[in-house]
Amino acid sequence: MTLIQRYPEFLQKGAEFADIQAAIEPERLALWEAMDGLCAQLCVDTATWGLKSWENALGIPVEVEKDVAFRRSRVKSKLRGAGVTTVAMIQNVAESFSNGDVEVTEKADQYRIEIKFVGTIGIPPNMNDLTAALREIVPAHLGWDYIIIYNTWNAVKAHTWAELVTRTWQQVKESEL
Repeated sequence: MTLIQRYPEFLQKGAEFADIQAAIEPERLALWEAMDGLCAQLCVDTATWGLKSWENALGIPVEVEKDVAFRRSRVKSKLRGAGVTTVAMIQNVAESFSNGDVEVTEKADQYRIEIKFVGTIGIPPNMNDLTAALREIVPAHLGWDYIIIYNTWNAVKAHTWAELVTRTWQQVKESEL
């Protein structure tokens, strides 16, 4: 709906009034678009240029050359990592970096935590950043081990050579067959 359509019909018929409204209309649309763009920066999932403010507020180094999805995952991880460290918190942080399901097992008698990537096959992306995030939230006296799932020979043997010939060994090890 244009701006002039919001007025009574007798005003819409006036030539001067219609000219004024036609001049104002592009500015009004630009303001609405700017407002929508600003509102998008208030949510981490839709933020683009506003990620810099999120990173500054959370004490994360601003790396504008990195991918937006990567920067969002760091912000989300930092937001999830606030408060007392729990197994659920570690799981949330690990899942935000691995883009898949994660199982976290506490080994209290060994002062260790096992982080098993069950939602992905092979090494998840952003492992260095996950390690950095865990160093911030896991108490210093606890260590952790990553458990990464690869395809086994039995999974590979279930397929024919014709199905696998177009893949590299890395793809066979780390992708869903």
